[in-house]
Amino acid sequence: MLLLNRSLWQRVLSLLLVMMLLSVNGVLAAEPMVPLLDPPRTPVAGEVLINEFVAINGTTQTTEWVELYNTTSEDLDISLMWIDDISGGGGAPKQIPASTTLTAGGYYVMTFSSFLNNGGDDVRLLGTDGTTVHDSHTYTSSTADMSRCRKPDGSTWSVIDCDPTQGSTNNPPLPPGTWTPGTLEIHVLNVGQGESQLIIGPTGKTLLIGVYEPGWNTNQGATWVASEIRRITGGEHLDYVMPSHWHLDHMGYAGYGGIWSLLEEQGITADVLIDRDGGTWVDANNDGICDPDLEVVWNNAGTVSGTARNWVCWATDPNTIGGQIRELAQIDSTTQIDLGLSEGLTVKVVQVDAQGVMQADGVTPVAGDHTADPLPTSENDYSITLWFNWGKFDFIAGGDSDGEYAVSSFGYSYNDIESDVAERIGQEVEVIWVNHHGSGHSTNANYVGTLNPVAAIFSPGSTNGYGHPDQGVVDRLYNNGTMRYFTQMGDPNRNYYDSVIVDGNVVVQVTDGINYTINGDPYVATDPLGSVNNPRTPDVGDVVLNEFLPKPQTLFTTEWVELYNTTDDYLNISSMWIDDLLNGGSAPKQIPGSTVLAPGGYYVMEMNNYLNNTGDDVRLLGTDGTTVHDFKTYTSSIGYDLSICRQPDGGTWAASCTGSKGSTNQ
Repeated sequence: MLLLNRSLWQRVLSLLLVMMLLSVNGVLAAEPMVPLLDPPRTPVAGEVLINEFVAINGTTQTTEWVELYNTTSEDLDISLMWIDDISGGGGAPKQIPASTTLTAGGYYVMTFSSFLNNGGDDVRLLGTDGTTVHDSHTYTSSTADMSRCRKPDGSTWSVIDCDPTQGSTNNPPLPPGTWTPGTLEIHVLNVGQGESQLIIGPTGKTLLIGVYEPGWNTNQGATWVASEIRRITGGEHLDYVMPSHWHLDHMGYAGYGGIWSLLEEQGITADVLIDRDGGTWVDANNDGICDPDLEVVWNNAGTVSGTARNWVCWATDPNTIGGQIRELAQIDSTTQIDLGLSEGLTVKVVQVDAQGVMQADGVTPVAGDHTADPLPTSENDYSITLWFNWGKFDFIAGGDSDGEYAVSSFGYSYNDIESDVAERIGQEVEVIWVNHHGSGHSTNANYVGTLNPVAAIFSPGSTNGYGHPDQGVVDRLYNNGTMRYFTQMGDPNRNYYDSVIVDGNVVVQVTDGINYTINGDPYVATDPLGSVNNPRTPDVGDVVLNEFLPKPQTLFTTEWVELYNTTDDYLNISSMWIDDLLNGGSAPKQIPGSTVLAPGGYYVMEMNNYLNNTGDDVRLLGTDGTTVHDFKTYTSSIGYDLSICRQPDGGTWAASCTGSKGSTNQ
């Protein structure tokens, strides 16, 4: 008797049944037969893969689970296959129930408890014989509420923990993003004692300042910051990324986390890496491999660490992602970082590498290589300070910039960078990110008094170990009338007054360069008195007669008087008067309306037959036509085409000068 296997018998019986149904009076009907669908087949090794698993549960993941993924375009029968851990040990294998079909490109999830070890284990997919290995993956550790996964589905294993996506794709579509087009948004991310600020300009261009890490060998910060970039922007690309300086809580440890992980492992791309000029890798032995202990040449540095050394090896290597896109921050530049220049938003590099700042002796520059000094300078001193200006709104971020001259108990020096920054900015602003997480070494009285911020944002961390924020810093800002926002409460033994403790990201949203909110609290920006959009009326001595020419002949065709702004403010000189003799001479000449004199700038009024060749007075009067702001009397000794001027500008009067109308006096 011919024996048929079960599958063949099923096919024969099915065919007989169809023939019976289609026959009419013993004759098959003319309609075409519908092809029979084959039952799902058993997969061969490599067609079904372990795609994701959770080995340790937590708050959101309450059970362990393993997810399988069908890499083929057909349904597969995975009945009675096995999920196991260590070969010849560990927990008893778990068998997949009978009649389990895994659809094409689909997922199958098995859940269990106390099966996979938290400290490392194998995860294996075995055939129905319990021996044939279809797929396996070994892990060394696991994180609560995180998974290990392939990205994309069925591809290589991610080198970092994944956000669990049980039974669905490991590459979910990006969110639409929360940024509102046309606005400037500053997202101070809640990273504890660290720095991660995502700034989006009105045209959608982005800058990320810092990626914190809680430890040198972690990428926890990079993983979370990457997820926030995706959530907020709806994408995975940054126009600019920048560490304010080379400390772990501001950039992570290259090779493990931080900015390195963000660009090398997290799938975030960037066009430009803005960096300070701390040091350079010099390949002394020409082996193409950077030795962080022997091959770093320091340019602007004092205290250095493994964090800084490994950063230099990565960031200055032209073969790395960082080395290929790195640019050194250019002090005073307002075009290097373009977050919306076309919309009037400027980002100015106010300070980097302590340029122009002297140490406590008033002679030794903070800039330069101080790594071998008996008292090296603090890495904090080299922080980059950025000034964001859009309309009347200003925001300042200065990393860990110090604000005092002091000696640390750890054997290095702090230097007053903040006073230099305050002088360079020289005006009131709306919002500051509080330097150095509120440390007592920073946010000095001069800095606060000059900037006079409306609001200040702290990132101290709830368990920072340094006592941040310093009570003196909180008091100084409170007494200044500055509102204070905290991503987290810092040291609990502080008087926070009426500070806002957000326990989350602090978000500043500027809608038009004037109106802005901080975590929903409304504010209106105003230009400080003396700024370009709000020039002040000059006091006596602010604007002086700087040069005049009473006897034109060949080089000059008219008489003229030049005024000079001696201050750092913009001054409104509209409707002031230039006159000669008191109660005599020619009629006073009034300066036209809407005339603003820039800091250190010149204004020239030309006239004919006004100043006498034989001697006269030249007077600058206030808008009342009476108050004398400056005057100069001259005699007839001056020659043709020669001017009378102050040397240098705003200084003492010289007998005669070569005319330099509208420019610095010669």
